[in-house]
Amino acid sequence: MRRGRLLTALAIVVLVASAVWQLPVPAAGGPVRPGAIPTALTAFEQHIKHIVVVMLENHAFDNYFGTYCGAVGPYCPSTVDGIPAGTCVPYNPANVSLGCITPYNDTKANWSISQPMLHGYAPSHQAWNNGSMNGFYLAEHSGTTPFGHFNGSTIPLYWDLAEQYGLGDHFFSTAQAYSLPNHWDLVAGQAPAEILKNALGNSTPGAPPATVRSLYLAQANNTSSVEDLLKNTTTSWDYYDYALGNWTVQSNVTTKVGGAPSDNAFDYWNPQAAKQESYAPSVRGHFVPGTSFFGAASSGRLPTLSWLIPYAKQSDHPPNSVPAAEAWVASVVDAVESSPEWNTTALFITYDEYGGFYDHLAPPVVNGVQLSFRVPLLVISPYTQPGTVVSQNLSFFSLLHLMEDRGRLGCLVTSDCQASLPLQFFNFTAGPRPPLIFSTNRTTWIYPQTVQRTNAAYASVRFTADPQFTDDPEGNGVDVD
Repeated sequence: MRRGRLLTALAIVVLVASAVWQLPVPAAGGPVRPGAIPTALTAFEQHIKHIVVVMLENHAFDNYFGTYCGAVGPYCPSTVDGIPAGTCVPYNPANVSLGCITPYNDTKANWSISQPMLHGYAPSHQAWNNGSMNGFYLAEHSGTTPFGHFNGSTIPLYWDLAEQYGLGDHFFSTAQAYSLPNHWDLVAGQAPAEILKNALGNSTPGAPPATVRSLYLAQANNTSSVEDLLKNTTTSWDYYDYALGNWTVQSNVTTKVGGAPSDNAFDYWNPQAAKQESYAPSVRGHFVPGTSFFGAASSGRLPTLSWLIPYAKQSDHPPNSVPAAEAWVASVVDAVESSPEWNTTALFITYDEYGGFYDHLAPPVVNGVQLSFRVPLLVISPYTQPGTVVSQNLSFFSLLHLMEDRGRLGCLVTSDCQASLPLQFFNFTAGPRPPLIFSTNRTTWIYPQTVQRTNAAYASVRFTADPQFTDDPEGNGVDVD
């Protein structure tokens, strides 16, 4: 299945420093916003006018940052909650006498796996093993592949971004499953029940694909999302992925897997495409091709709220190229930093779920919700100091909550209304930092960089719309979920 366009498997109390603030759940008549706003949130709203959230694919925190900043040093003002020394994960938790696997460094020779690992509802829960985090070998059926991890020599661009800006090491995905429910949580704080355990096209025994798809669409159309909060406001927003087509065509539940259209209502990375209201004239124009983000940034036309979804080749979804994803991320960072709106923009870069890769930290229960595996969160802004590490428990609900607040939208459900806000990444006491332009040429990447490099160091490297990042969303990316 390509990029999730055609599904074959589906298988507040807010802490701001020491302040506590609760945002009420909106009543049926519309969203509710409290009169009092915490000081930290007030400062954020005074300085940040544009929020951009980038959602990449399928990497656990330990897979990318498990060995990052294990000790304080010249490039690490604080340590990161990475893989503990002496970690050895059993082959079989029920029979530890069979031995265990020590997480190991991937090399450039083996850093691209041949196919995605299992990461649906059942394997996710088996890997999690009620919080023991020791069922990955049996769950993934991929040998020791889940236990390989990257470092500063194999993903230098990502480590440079963490060094120069901010990294969340207690940031959790929200659904112990695959991509689609996590993408729903990012924009809705909830997900249609049908998609968590079941699949479109290969669901519970005896359930024909059309029946399953029809149920999903019915549930999606009854699931409120941020779109419902936005559609009657003046807050500007865009979902940068692909332009929506015709609802009747795109919601055809009898379309066979592998057939057209490929950008349809059953899309892993664009959940609101499953809502008929998204195709209304007043809403449809907010769903635009991903490549248009770069023009909006360069011309100073970023909306207040942006969601940016990569195409398959740049998504970081195994077995797609990791360096290709890094280069695309560098182009996004450069676009924001080269924008006239750099001084008023916050960029959040994260991953939708763990992709089958090992993480050692048991996800917590927050506001009554069992969160899922940790994923990386990089935060880039002119007010994020080099080497910032935030260990506050945060999740996709936190990003949704922040976007709701920035847009003066109220909130949707308990999950987002009570989610902690990611405000510890920002220090507004000093003026904005100058932008740091990162090369998109992978042969020039090296970790560590000199801390607080100014753009004079990369004076000849300015943002342009690199042709390698303008491929057709229908194109030749591998099948992913």
